Amino acid sequence: METNQLLINYYKKEEVKKAKQRRQEGCTLKEIIRLANKEYISIEEIKQALGIDEDEIEEHQEVEQEEHKVDEYDEIVEDNIENNEQENNVKVVMIAEEKLEDYPNQPFKLYSDDKKREMIESIKINGIMQPLIVRPIGENKYQILAGHNRRNCAKEIGLTELPCIIKENLTDDEAKIYLIDTNLCTRDNISPMERARAYRIKYDTYKKRNIKTSVLEEVRKDNYGMARSMMIKEEKSSNGTIQRYLRLTYLIPELQEAIDNDKIKINTGEKLSFLPKQEQHCIAELLEENIKISDNTAKRIRQKSEQCRTEDIYHYLNKEEIKDIVSKKDEFIQEAIKVTFYRNEIEKYFENRRTESQIKQYIFDKLEKIEIS
Repeated sequence: METNQLLINYYKKEEVKKAKQRRQEGCTLKEIIRLANKEYISIEEIKQALGIDEDEIEEHQEVEQEEHKVDEYDEIVEDNIENNEQENNVKVVMIAEEKLEDYPNQPFKLYSDDKKREMIESIKINGIMQPLIVRPIGENKYQILAGHNRRNCAKEIGLTELPCIIKENLTDDEAKIYLIDTNLCTRDNISPMERARAYRIKYDTYKKRNIKTSVLEEVRKDNYGMARSMMIKEEKSSNGTIQRYLRLTYLIPELQEAIDNDKIKINTGEKLSFLPKQEQHCIAELLEENIKISDNTAKRIRQKSEQCRTEDIYHYLNKEEIKDIVSKKDEFIQEAIKVTFYRNEIEKYFENRRTESQIKQYIFDKLEKIEIS
């Protein structure tokens, strides 16, 4: 696909998005057509994108007849809108593929198998509809902040130039935040460990307190309107959830892989992350033997591990000891004792306490004060 066609496709897509947004804001068909950039999109394409019905076609025809009539008020309004849109538009440039470099040690994996084939077919048909985001890192070199998969797939089918948006004057820390937030916003099916590593990078970077507020706002603005990114992802997560993901980064690689392969759950992984590395390796070996580790089992292993090191700081649980804890899980099930009282039998002893929990707590409080011989 020629370079010019790649850019035309991109700008056409942007015009469609603007038309749909104006439709949602209540603009008439006349206004939408007037504000569209006819260099990249035709009136027929606007109608098709908006699903214009027959009743609105007459209005559209009236628009065509009146397009040459512009009064003083319309001219002022159009000038203001055009100026605002020029301020908000980003410049897309074509950059040679060999000038692009991947961001080093980024936490997100490249697509493979079906996902990769799907993207390659899309690029063959439509070109790269969403430009890469890059930053300059030297003479004629650019580092990719978003778009590693697009670059990888385009390279495989022989594209030599890619549409890019260049972000100037980002510090290394700001580039990290841009990379993480943009990928969290735009990627499907992020694995638990990809998310955990991404949160770890953000957490460590934020601790430096070296990120300009303007950069964070720029990330939000650049990703606004995308299907999965009406908000930055972590704003939808509780602090507890983020902390849980951060704990996963303390797991050994074998257990991190087990998390991604759903052999152990995230909550279970969090508890196992508190174990020493020696004990984590034992857990990994047990998983290889198809021994399942539940959340409750992980909790017991952690408790036993901490108890052992309280008694002897150099003592670590070995594989057989951990296996023994797993196999004796039934011994840890608490036995419930049920004693039935009828309300008329006990009501006079509990004053105004009426609920089951209030009565139960009252009994425990009284028992605590009784000296049992």
